[in-house]
Amino acid sequence: MSRGSKQAGQPNVLGRYWGIPESFVGLALAVLFMLLLVRWLTSGGYYDGHLALVLSYAVVWVPLLGACVFACFVAGTGSLKTDLRLQFTVLDALFGISIGLLARAVASLIEIAFYGRMSGLGVTFGEIVYDGWWVFGTLLAPILLAPFVEELFFRGLVQNSAQRVLTRTLPRSGALLISLLVSGSSFTLLHLAEVTNVTAGLVLGLSTLVFGLGSALLTTLTGRIGGSIVAHVTFNGSLVLAALLA
Repeated sequence: MSRGSKQAGQPNVLGRYWGIPESFVGLALAVLFMLLLVRWLTSGGYYDGHLALVLSYAVVWVPLLGACVFACFVAGTGSLKTDLRLQFTVLDALFGISIGLLARAVASLIEIAFYGRMSGLGVTFGEIVYDGWWVFGTLLAPILLAPFVEELFFRGLVQNSAQRVLTRTLPRSGALLISLLVSGSSFTLLHLAEVTNVTAGLVLGLSTLVFGLGSALLTTLTGRIGGSIVAHVTFNGSLVLAALLA
């Protein structure tokens, strides 16, 4: 089959277990690199704060994006729309904002239940220096880049590939439900890799699980990841905004 035929968007050209190995390797490497980075940063040695900032995102983004690129352009059809459901409509924006705000409200209730107040998951900025590093670390990375990368991986690759594989052996409803749970739980697992105590783990774990499941449900209902990207931008952006206004 020619490359041109693959790009035509034929789902059946994908291998039987397409996306599953890539999902596993991408997530495993991201968690491993995060743990190694945390160990290095807490070892007491000297490190540059700007380097630490870049590495904190790079150790996650590189494995996740690498898995998506390999799955789509090497093992897949070469179409982001077909393989990873990368599509966007006006309704996706409306649904995404709604899911993002709802998930943030639930996350705030979780914080109140554990801490007695809304802590913003401990997000603080200290003394602000408005330079390029501030723009990257406060606005660009958490609000725009991280949502795109993480949704492309967890909803575009993990959820989509799990659904493709499961529909071969399960009823469609069962495949959709399990793939939704796999996407939401793996998303939570990645974020728990940076937790240092039980209480923070419960708060962060429940909060990210709520959002992960909501985002995965939106992807299931629309068949696209555009809404989940907007939801993630809203979820992260509302937290950053609250921290800046505090």
